[in-house]
Amino acid sequence: LVELLVAGSRASTLSTYESAWRTSATWCYQRGEDPLSTTLAFVLEFLANLHGAGKSYSTINVHRSMLSKTLPHFEGHPWDPNVVVSYMASLGENSSLPLSKLSHKTAVLLGLASLLRVSELASINFQSVTFSSSGVNFTLLKPRKAQHSGPLQSIFIPSLREPGCCPVETIKAYVDATAPHRNHSNINSLFVSCNKPHRNITSNTVSEWIRSSLAAAGIDTSVFSAHSTRGASASKALAV
Repeated sequence: LVELLVAGSRASTLSTYESAWRTSATWCYQRGEDPLSTTLAFVLEFLANLHGAGKSYSTINVHRSMLSKTLPHFEGHPWDPNVVVSYMASLGENSSLPLSKLSHKTAVLLGLASLLRVSELASINFQSVTFSSSGVNFTLLKPRKAQHSGPLQSIFIPSLREPGCCPVETIKAYVDATAPHRNHSNINSLFVSCNKPHRNITSNTVSEWIRSSLAAAGIDTSVFSAHSTRGASASKALAV
């Protein structure tokens, strides 16, 4: 799980965490928010702003590691992605999963590993998906919310040692499983519907897939929504 939530090197010096705290606190103060008592949505937006500004994954990991130690709960509720990742791994080999479960697993692990919004997960450009020995690269079909100009941002997800919860291996399995269903009408987006005629899906469907998986893992979906994969990923303590 640590590897899933850490896409770069973890900084451990006190000065680094102090710098990350100053950045976070300044963000909150400028918006009239208490940095020691903020909401999941607010933290989510802070980390999304860092990502949208082009900060590296290692920089974002430093900030979310610092926040996890400072803000162990969001809105009074603990959100431990270990529960969800363990559930994903318990489903078994990707190749043996029905398309519905494999779709759900792919969406959840990508959401945890990438910090993408559900609308962005739904707009992953299928034709841009490129695998390498170290991971997978892809772009979206449109600029990210925080991107105002320039080329489409390339997103990299690293491979993990544990195949049961590796987002890269899961995406590979998903690409293979959906290959027979690809045609001119659904070749643009990564995700397609689980049933015929396997059309490209909307962000509402991705949200429902993730929420369904959270519920199956035992997460209270009346408290945590599909968007919580970003907040949970951001808030997890990254001690190694």
